Amino acid sequence: MKRRAPVRLTHLGAAGWEITADDTTILLDPYLSRLRYRGRFGTLDAPMAPGDTRPVFGPDDDLVPDTVAIDAHITRADFIFHSHSHFNHTLDMPYIARKTGARVIGTESTINLARAGGVPETQLFTVRGGEDYDFGAFSVKVIPSLHSALNGKHYFDSRVVPGDFRAPRRMANDIEGGTLAYLLRLAGHRILWFGSMNYLEREVQGLGPDVAMIAAARQRLEIHDYTRRLLRALGFPRLVIATHWDEQSLPFGAPQDERLREAEIFVKEVKQASPRTRVIVPRHFDTHVLPGKRAR
Repeated sequence: MKRRAPVRLTHLGAAGWEITADDTTILLDPYLSRLRYRGRFGTLDAPMAPGDTRPVFGPDDDLVPDTVAIDAHITRADFIFHSHSHFNHTLDMPYIARKTGARVIGTESTINLARAGGVPETQLFTVRGGEDYDFGAFSVKVIPSLHSALNGKHYFDSRVVPGDFRAPRRMANDIEGGTLAYLLRLAGHRILWFGSMNYLEREVQGLGPDVAMIAAARQRLEIHDYTRRLLRALGFPRLVIATHWDEQSLPFGAPQDERLREAEIFVKEVKQASPRTRVIVPRHFDTHVLPGKRAR
């Protein structure tokens, strides 16, 4: 039996990832602009790093992707999967999709943002959760999910980005548009990825991933028994990779000490619930390699 090529998972910051195997490159919520903002979701202003002179975006400012940062790290993509439509998940996507020709998979809201951003119709695939698609080199099951419980559980957004939406994008008109998770079957691995700190327990039971990429920021603490319930529903995967743990308004290279301390608490939660599970908290642009499994 021939051994498949290894799978490489590279952390892009926030909820973003690049996954490669053989000639296939998959992006998950790629967001490299890391805008400085204020007034997000009614919370306090985002922290500022010493010496950071980048512009600060307020609720009514046009949100502009940092194409220099994107080009420095994204050279190709075949597919872009999105968990939901907030700017810190989708702002960079239209530029990346136009640049690479990647196919974009996401909710109706995400696809309307892609369309408004000039992505050709042939590259757009709208999903709602429940689909199980075969793309040849891999397959993907789309999992209905939930967004993080922000603002002390007061967060709720039932809106959909309209089909006639046009730029500019602003925080004042930022829409979640529903939330999804994805189970990727790639090179013999089952990789489950979440882009937000919540889930529907009934939808993830029995998925049996060997790798679970779990959103691990402090908002998970608003959810009852978040880590243990999730790991039990997933069958205690052998590898957990923390994602969406960082302070995403800070530029690459800025200290993330406070967020890393919070992520270490998540590591302890995983180990307490599943002692045999290996846990990784990746730094920006760290790459983890999954060995290729033998083809049957």
